[in-house]
Amino acid sequence: MNSFNLENGPKIKSGFKTPEGYFENFSEQMLAKIDADEKPVRSIFQRKSNWFVAAAAVLIVGIAIPFLNKSGNNTSIDGESLENYLAYQSNISQYDLVNLLDEQDIEALESDLKIDDAVVESALSDNTNLENYLTE
Repeated sequence: MNSFNLENGPKIKSGFKTPEGYFENFSEQMLAKIDADEKPVRSIFQRKSNWFVAAAAVLIVGIAIPFLNKSGNNTSIDGESLENYLAYQSNISQYDLVNLLDEQDIEALESDLKIDDAVVESALSDNTNLENYLTE
């Protein structure tokens, strides 16, 4: 093996070379680049305008939703369709409905169902199974 000495061996030349007069004209070149690339100054509100527009849109939608719900819900359910729904589609029993009635509802039902004694007697006389009516 050959002896190796750092001081006497071949030297590798650097790949970076500065051009002639580079540091004399450096400040003028840098100032020219700064003036050419100067960007316009924007205010904070102008730069964040997208956020302000988005916040205003959310606020408008939030205020508009209750008004749209009130205006779109003008349909009313008639008594017959409500009764059919409760009878066929619901799992509410007649006992649950009776427990939910208050005094005003009972009075309204009594005024609507004007039943005479003669009608009750004829219905009971037609049917021999009176225990059914008495237990219900």
